[in-house]
Amino acid sequence: MRSLKFRTAASADMRRLERETRAAWGEAQAAKYSTELRNAIKSLLDYPLRFPEFEPRPGLRRMTSGKHAVFYLVLENRIEIIRVMHLASDFERWL
Repeated sequence: MRSLKFRTAASADMRRLERETRAAWGEAQAAKYSTELRNAIKSLLDYPLRFPEFEPRPGLRRMTSGKHAVFYLVLENRIEIIRVMHLASDFERWL
């Protein structure tokens, strides 16, 4: 069975987006959005190949949830979350 692993940058991305959502929209909305995003990421364990590869980077896949893109790799025994970025981000610059 596969597991989820967040790279350091992805963990920092999650903390930042939670902090920014809390500042802009309040604690309740931040908790709701974070839970929805984390549940979407967990769903990758069931169907990891359902999202397309990010063409500039072979093997890297991109899932969209809310206003964020989740970049991840499907490895033999785990799903590795590389980055979690706002859809307005310059993806190629930060990957």
